[in-house]
Amino acid sequence: MLVHRDTNNPSHFSNLGNSSLTRFRQLGEMADIEQAILNHERAIQLTPDGDPDMPRCLIDLGNSFSTRFEWRGESEDIANAISNLQRAIQLTPEGHRDKPSYLSHHGSALSTRFKHSGDKEDIEQAISNHERAIQLTPDDGHPDQPSRLNNLGDSLLKRFEWLGVIEDIERAISNHESAIQLTPYGHPDKPRRLSNLGGSLLKRFEVLGNIEDIRRAISIHEYANKLTEDGHTDKPRLLSHLGSSFLTRFKVLGDMADVDQAIFNQEQAVQLTPDGHKEKPHRLNCLGNSLSARFSRTGSYDDLAKSIVAYRTSAHLPDGPPSTRLNAAKNWSRLAHDELRHFHPSSQSFLDAYRVAFDLLPRVAWVGLSIDSRRHELQFADTLACDAAAAAISEYDHHLALTWLEQGRSIIWGQILQLRTPIEELRHVYPNLAEELTHISEKLERSTSGDHFTTDQCNESREGALKRHRQLARDWDRIVKEVRQAPGFERFLLPKQFSELRHAARDGIVVVLNVSRYRCDALIIKSPSESFHHVRLEDFSYEKARNLSLSLRHILSDQGIRGHSADRMAYRHLGPGSEPCNDDFRDILAELWELVVRPVIESLESHQTRDEYLRIIWCPTGPLVFLPIHAAGIYNVDGTSSISLPDIAISSYTPTLTALLGNSQRATPNRSMFKLLAVIQPATPGANQLPGTLEELHMIQQHVSNSSMRILAGESATTSAVLSGMEECSWVHLACHGLHDVLHPMESGILLQDGRLKLYKVVQKRLPHAEFAFLSACQTAMGDESLPEEAVHLAAGMLLAGYRGVVATMWAITDNDTPFLAEIFYDRMMSNGQPNGCNGAEALHLAVQELRKRVGSHFLSWVPFVYVGV
Repeated sequence: MLVHRDTNNPSHFSNLGNSSLTRFRQLGEMADIEQAILNHERAIQLTPDGDPDMPRCLIDLGNSFSTRFEWRGESEDIANAISNLQRAIQLTPEGHRDKPSYLSHHGSALSTRFKHSGDKEDIEQAISNHERAIQLTPDDGHPDQPSRLNNLGDSLLKRFEWLGVIEDIERAISNHESAIQLTPYGHPDKPRRLSNLGGSLLKRFEVLGNIEDIRRAISIHEYANKLTEDGHTDKPRLLSHLGSSFLTRFKVLGDMADVDQAIFNQEQAVQLTPDGHKEKPHRLNCLGNSLSARFSRTGSYDDLAKSIVAYRTSAHLPDGPPSTRLNAAKNWSRLAHDELRHFHPSSQSFLDAYRVAFDLLPRVAWVGLSIDSRRHELQFADTLACDAAAAAISEYDHHLALTWLEQGRSIIWGQILQLRTPIEELRHVYPNLAEELTHISEKLERSTSGDHFTTDQCNESREGALKRHRQLARDWDRIVKEVRQAPGFERFLLPKQFSELRHAARDGIVVVLNVSRYRCDALIIKSPSESFHHVRLEDFSYEKARNLSLSLRHILSDQGIRGHSADRMAYRHLGPGSEPCNDDFRDILAELWELVVRPVIESLESHQTRDEYLRIIWCPTGPLVFLPIHAAGIYNVDGTSSISLPDIAISSYTPTLTALLGNSQRATPNRSMFKLLAVIQPATPGANQLPGTLEELHMIQQHVSNSSMRILAGESATTSAVLSGMEECSWVHLACHGLHDVLHPMESGILLQDGRLKLYKVVQKRLPHAEFAFLSACQTAMGDESLPEEAVHLAAGMLLAGYRGVVATMWAITDNDTPFLAEIFYDRMMSNGQPNGCNGAEALHLAVQELRKRVGSHFLSWVPFVYVGV
């Protein structure tokens, strides 16, 4: 229809944009949402600064960007939405009648981005905005009250899915119920609000198991579908939610009619979802879940095949959240294993599934996200690398298995290492590209730490810092892609292949222990020049590894020496046999010996001489990450051993093979530049006193000359002084309290005079002269049990900062053990006040052997000390 209008009147463009947005929401035609954004942008261009209509124009543009994001899932759209909505709030004075509406729109956009990226600050701010919007809304039947209650319920539900706090789901349900009660029959938003309530009830059922919740959820979803006419853009969403509710009830009650209904509704949802919609992969996943559930009951190959097709299609779609597609690839691989086991088709299917999954990993844990967000997203990967390696081993492709293990583990560390990779060859051929990449890498690494983004300017907002960081990430991706198109640089910063990984065995035999639900294996690299060796751990399993890990955790918890509050302790031993846990601990070490270590040692017998120890670098996976492999053996009641690994081999650990490669490729340290930083904290504010640290310092001083030593003790041991000292000294000895932060591992660290020296601060350091670190503190090699493959602990962080080798601890240690250990260790490492070139792993091994003789059967005293690196 031809409309005559003043082409310079912003209200005309604003109205036209809103009309296009409304039609898009009804019909889903992409041309409408594109036109809506163009018209709203034009309206803003024509509206002068200070005009009272500017906030409304910004809100309209923000909502249009948010709506397009819900369709396409491109992060730039939701970032633009939030930026415009935030600006509208800033331009709107307190007390303005539209302030609550603007707060609610902004909260909804933040909540949407949280679901996409997992940044916890987004969901906290979203809930705060929604709560404030409701507080500012009059309680007199205001027409916007239902939508604001509904939006708060949605955000509370999302936070519940992240943190699992029951209060959040209870509040979500309460707000959804209130929103529905205030929404009149026939209102266009009634079905969506009903569906949101059904989703909250379903989540509460999954946690509390009250069958009434799932019954209500199904009834509400059916009603929402009944109220929604065919052809409405919300219809596929409502059908998918109804199908998921039926599937949940089937899993509880086992009624085949429920799973049939689940499949029927989800098939319709997939058919009605157009290509290019970001929810299509999710709806295909839901369909695959229902078909898989029916297959598990009927054994029908047709259901299995259709489920694989649904997952495979979801994984390959270019649209939608990468985490959704990764989950589809994992489910595809799981069913492909079942297909191979029961129906014997080609084995190519499950290998293809893993290839797709590994292609998605860099997008799931994108460097544009905060580190905490990447950790959250990587929970979708959990056992992926280990299962993929097991699949490759079953196909006798051991090189591929090792490559996949390296590619799928310690991803966050690997990303930081990529930003630090020397690019001298690139600089020689393409100096401009190298310079640009170096500049962006440095800024990108500097801008993020843990769960937040740092700012370049003191007045820069969090949103500005986030937007800048993500633009840096996109620029980095662009340049790397450009480099890979250049001749000779096709594999630039791509995962290392076996031809490179084999050099990790330069300093000792490398044993990678892969633990998967499908099989367990040891992959052994004896030296860079020798052939690769494989040992099947026939009698071991993922379940046994998990049970051993749980048993150890219970022992340590009962003794108060593992957990958030475990400190370096100042007690002395009570005498042989005084610890009630020794029998249980001996059983764990015996099982590790029989099921894991002994088969490996038997395969290495030709490498062992009568008078020399084997030198083994262990790279464990899965639950084995938390178990003391280095101490495995058959021990007597008095602590002596019939046979044990410490009697045969000097052991150390590495989180990845790449970590060994980085250390091995560095130049031999200049011994004449040696200087040791000793950080001694006998009385840290707010923590137990550690008098043994002063004795520890005395032991070190007996072996290191004063001219080669810098001491930071007591009040002088501040975080800034210690970080500065680490830059100056090649060795560091930290005798303090250590703390492992379970919820935020990047916040773990060492307690100093003015607070905690956090892991992310250490990781940010680049210490080219660093050689060795002795972490005489608790829990410095304690990983994250929710992400065992990521090795997020202080010892790994020290390797990343540049140290070749690190003495660390798996749990809390005693204050009187460490001086004894340090005296023997430094006696072995030093001659005439200078390093004598002795390997740190060997020195620790001998020191621990002496401590073992001293404490007898007290395994908890000597076992926690480990060496990480070379």
